Amino acid sequence: MVAEGSGDQAQDLAPACPVRRCTIPAVIPQFLRGHGLRPSSLKARAGRLVGPSRISRRRFEQFLADVDSRPPVSLPPEPPGTLAVVVPAYAHEAYLPAMLESIVAQTRLPDEVVLVDDCSLDGSRAILQAFVASDPLPGGACRLIVNESNVGQSASLNRGIAAATSDLVMILNDDDYLMHDAVATMLTWFRLHPEAALIGANHVRLAGPEALTAAPKLSTDYARPDQPLEVRSPQEARRYRDSEDLRMTHSGMCFRKVAWDAVGGYRPDPRDRILVYSERDFQIRVNALFPVAIGLHTPLAFWRTDSSVDRQLNS
Repeated sequence: MVAEGSGDQAQDLAPACPVRRCTIPAVIPQFLRGHGLRPSSLKARAGRLVGPSRISRRRFEQFLADVDSRPPVSLPPEPPGTLAVVVPAYAHEAYLPAMLESIVAQTRLPDEVVLVDDCSLDGSRAILQAFVASDPLPGGACRLIVNESNVGQSASLNRGIAAATSDLVMILNDDDYLMHDAVATMLTWFRLHPEAALIGANHVRLAGPEALTAAPKLSTDYARPDQPLEVRSPQEARRYRDSEDLRMTHSGMCFRKVAWDAVGGYRPDPRDRILVYSERDFQIRVNALFPVAIGLHTPLAFWRTDSSVDRQLNS
């Protein structure tokens, strides 16, 4: 997630130095680099201001052609029985204790937890190391992977998912918080929909620790039980046009590991994605090959509105 920026910032600099226009081209790149901004992040921000991110039909068709040229991948017929929670972590030490608390507070503990520290420069690694050392899961099925250099969220996710041995992988962003029944709910949903390769849900927005402390933490406190999951077929997915055609929250999303492998995982390079958002790119590519289900009326995570994830840091 890279820091959010806008081309307007560069334009606003020009009138401030009308006499020294010759220095502006040097000043602008230096200013942008100093704030962690790159042309790709500026383009992404501009797209978000205009409207939903559009899917690149050329890249989508190329992805489909590549997949169709390979032997088809089938999902196991039986419902998955084991689940790993994978957390990509980068420079969010303030949020890590609560996030980790939401894992060990599950009504049904995950079978594995894989934490990936993306070369954080704050105290994140020490917090994650202490968590692993506390042996939070039976059998010690909790591990920490430390990147030697900063590679971004997508590459970190791929490392963590590759290390997991469970049937299912649930994603949890390092500044979010799982509902305490998220793992149990997902295993139930996959038993009801064994044909699904990926299941996503909604979220509850919050800002500040006080709001999190006060909020009920079971999905049943928010869910509409009369609403079944909405199942999307690959035929529907191949007609998607923008990011809003498949809406689900990244944290709490769960997928079969075999589906992750079938689509080539997350795409670290934005130029390889069918749209700018790495998580939606992954979700739509999975849906283009397999059925996907969505719990539109059931939140499985709290999504922070006051953290740097919302500004696309380290994507």
